[in-house]
Amino acid sequence: NNNTESNEEKLKKVENTGYTGEYGSGINLQGYCTNNDGCLASKGNILVWIKQEFDNISIIPDKTCYKCPDCGELSIKCIKNVMFFNCEHSIYSSNGSSHKNDNNYQCIYPIESGLSYTLKANKIIQHAISLEDLINRSEKAMESDEIINLVKELEKYLIIVAKPSKIKDIKRLSEKIKYDYEGNFNKAFDVGRFTILCDNETKLRTAVEVMKKADKFNLIVSEDKNYFEKQSITHYRFHNIKLYIPKYD
Repeated sequence: NNNTESNEEKLKKVENTGYTGEYGSGINLQGYCTNNDGCLASKGNILVWIKQEFDNISIIPDKTCYKCPDCGELSIKCIKNVMFFNCEHSIYSSNGSSHKNDNNYQCIYPIESGLSYTLKANKIIQHAISLEDLINRSEKAMESDEIINLVKELEKYLIIVAKPSKIKDIKRLSEKIKYDYEGNFNKAFDVGRFTILCDNETKLRTAVEVMKKADKFNLIVSEDKNYFEKQSITHYRFHNIKLYIPKYD
């Protein structure tokens, strides 16, 4: 009995501090609101997300004030974290440390008091020098060991992976890029693609989580757009993921 009581004392619940606000593509700051008398988030000591979107900003975490989305006051003065989401990004701190040109779909960095930071976030784009170069890179990526191994892993669990027999031809691509992407071929991401088909929601969610562990296959998830709660005309639920292969960038 004494051993049982001792073990019970050691077993503690994981504290869920919670958060409020919304985050989105680009830069997202997370901190505490100091408006203790007029803000429920402050009263509950809850971390708050503040969207900064695609930008190039400088911050001093304990001196820069931000508008709290809960109470509407310029009362968020204590920034604790920055999250880059679905963007190409870099972060530089005044102590000389930095993380440059990352395109992982989600990266969170702690922000230290007493330092200043420069944060940069741009939309995810291709890095081809011509449409022909983009097609060539896409063909190599679709035939790469990295993609083949990922597809094999999914197919082991009876997940259907539909892959087109060939990349779209240059004429069709040129027309699509002209009308859909204002002529900028580096905005086109459906040159090389495959579709994962699942017979139930749980299996699709599992496939998505496997793909998010893309580093296991030497891949990087550079963008993750979740449309699970938005029913489309052609799909009951769907998820759009951009995979990046560093050697073909």
